[in-house]
Amino acid sequence: MTSPSGHHSTPTMRVCPVVLAGGLSSRMGQDKALLKLSNGRTLLEQAKFQLEQVQAPEGMEMMAPLVSGRRPGGIPDQVDAAGPLGGLQAIDQHLRQWELACDALLVVPVDMPMLSSGLLARLCVAGQTVEQAVCFGDYFLPCWLPLGARSRKYLDAAAAGNAIASVRALFGFVGCVQLPTPEGDWHLNLNRPEDYRRLQGEGKG
Repeated sequence: MTSPSGHHSTPTMRVCPVVLAGGLSSRMGQDKALLKLSNGRTLLEQAKFQLEQVQAPEGMEMMAPLVSGRRPGGIPDQVDAAGPLGGLQAIDQHLRQWELACDALLVVPVDMPMLSSGLLARLCVAGQTVEQAVCFGDYFLPCWLPLGARSRKYLDAAAAGNAIASVRALFGFVGCVQLPTPEGDWHLNLNRPEDYRRLQGEGKG
């Protein structure tokens, strides 16, 4: 393809950022997506903010973030208790229903407030060059997931109960590039009340 200036332009890859927020928050005892952080944002608002700040590399277009889960503005799982893969399958179905072209998902869990847009951009850069999932070390979330026929086949099978509904199993099926694990507390999960209290205490220090 040639641009009006005479230069060859590369096809744009369309990426949909996704916040996984459909969990039951059973260990937290309340909807953790609505917990307030010291910066005034809820966990859900923080996750969306992280994604909106990602600087897409050249040749990539970031779509508006989508949120999985049965909440206002969210996309409810079509199958109950299918875990993260149920959320991703519902997102994929939503994209297909509305005929929204999408080549890959950039996925973050709602309970990782220490993630940075820079780390997420690394996943995008690596994802441009491979046809596999991308994650950091043995941490399967956040991740880059190509939304091709192979990924969709597994997501549909997992939601139907015909495949193991785990991110690890999905990556084993589609293949996964594990980038070096960054230093720092970026992977901190807020699963329990004590996790939340500790983070809030550090935020005030």
